[in-house]
Amino acid sequence: MSSAEQAPSQATREPAEKPVRNPFANAKPSDFYWIQLRPIFKGRQLAQTEVLAQVAVTHEQVASLELLRLQARIEGETPGGNLNTLEVLVDHKHQRLRFGPPEGIQMGPPQRGLAGFLLAQLIDWCQRNCPDYAVTPIMLHSADVATEELRLIRERLLKRAGFFIHYTDEAMSQGKAQANRASDLISSWNTELIQPLQVSELLRQLREQETANRKLQAELSTLQATLEHFKRNDLGHRFAIGCLIVFAVFQALMLLWVVLR
Repeated sequence: MSSAEQAPSQATREPAEKPVRNPFANAKPSDFYWIQLRPIFKGRQLAQTEVLAQVAVTHEQVASLELLRLQARIEGETPGGNLNTLEVLVDHKHQRLRFGPPEGIQMGPPQRGLAGFLLAQLIDWCQRNCPDYAVTPIMLHSADVATEELRLIRERLLKRAGFFIHYTDEAMSQGKAQANRASDLISSWNTELIQPLQVSELLRQLREQETANRKLQAELSTLQATLEHFKRNDLGHRFAIGCLIVFAVFQALMLLWVVLR
């Protein structure tokens, strides 16, 4: 057999390249905390009601790679896929970090401040643990912003976090968001839209509410006892007045009888 004939057969025997294994494919949340999505008013009308959301925190490290993932789970809704999920992958070997997930970001309900809050928490963690690490640019795709309003929301969010945006098209929907170091970013969010709920604060509020309820119950019992006392006195007074009226009528009748006799 010639070498030309052997080449194809050798090529067919070579195994195909295996996809890169995700070391955090089976990562599970290790901590949880609650946040409050405050009500939104437009004029004097209630546009969005108050909503509670649970933030699932996934934090794992494999070799030189470290992952911090945050997923907001709206109360009463079943989480699915990467909905309301933001993460940062840190490469300690090359001292770089990458915000994601790379599959794209899906946030809902819209305009409730979830993306800004989650991004601020990731930035705060990075600034406390790896402030000098380089930031991998975030690629911006036109498919992620179906409307001009969504594009502006994304732009404001990234700029507020300290990213510089460079567009590559006239519609300003594609490009990348860049920052030099994690220390150059800004960990802020709209506190008028979202407020974290600490467990200690919740317990304190519950204790205060329970104390107030006991105080109100004691005051109510006192008022009820006073009312019952007044009712009993009122019945006694009514009986005495009735007896006096009967006696006065009897005396008047007796006097009239005497006069007529």
